[in-house]
Amino acid sequence: MTLVGVLSADQYLYSSDFRSYEKTFSLLTQVIGRAGRSKFPGKAIIQTFTPDNEIFDFVKQQDYEAFFNQEIKMRDAMLYPPFSDICIVGFVSENERKIKEVSKNFFSHIRQEVSKNYRNIPIRILKPIEAMVKKISGKYRYKIVIKCRNNKKFREMLSNIINDFYREYSTYKVKIFVDINPDTIL
Repeated sequence: MTLVGVLSADQYLYSSDFRSYEKTFSLLTQVIGRAGRSKFPGKAIIQTFTPDNEIFDFVKQQDYEAFFNQEIKMRDAMLYPPFSDICIVGFVSENERKIKEVSKNFFSHIRQEVSKNYRNIPIRILKPIEAMVKKISGKYRYKIVIKCRNNKKFREMLSNIINDFYREYSTYKVKIFVDINPDTIL
């Protein structure tokens, strides 16, 4: 194979998953590595709206170490793995008004609980937002992203909060689920 083309690389690069640069770098270096393996030289063409993005220089040079050094600095600054764990608290309901109310109240409840009883747990709680795909099979989806350390104390706290919350909001018919370190946070 002497020519490889990647169309719309930006859709991978600028997704809302914190791993998007890592995944894009991996995919592009693999694809580019396919071109020119035989006696003929290879060429790769990448379509992008942001050709000045440093990741394309790292890919072009196949510079894994430089990419890693940049990525690890960003993850440290943003408190992403490996510097923390990611916990998604998801909400699912057929009633959009109720799911918004429940997710906002859960957010307030968890913040109060942390400030009152779990001050020694390093944690960042992001406000509830709609899932990337807001509605599936007639059910609305919202989520709260929590950056924390997945340890016994955190899991105990979250379990207690969810149990309290279900008692208070059991009539709302909103399902709550927890996913720690999911494959994607979309």
